[in-house]
Amino acid sequence: MRMKARKNLYLSVEAVARGERLARTGHTSLSDLVEKQLLQIPEMPGTKEDFWNGPALKPLRRKNDPRAEYLSRKHG
Repeated sequence: MRMKARKNLYLSVEAVARGERLARTGHTSLSDLVEKQLLQIPEMPGTKEDFWNGPALKPLRRKNDPRAEYLSRKHG
């Protein structure tokens, strides 16, 4: 099973209605229909970005940053 990311898309009412009709006739969901269409777009060389699913990293601290100092005191 592939990992999926949640994303909000703003589409016209007509596009959603057409997609839902097409998805229904193909016994699939609108989400799967959109995914299949997007995966057909060829990738441009050097633009592939890997999805980071590792642990969150601490941001680099800047000197004299009052917000960073406050957060450091608060969260350790």
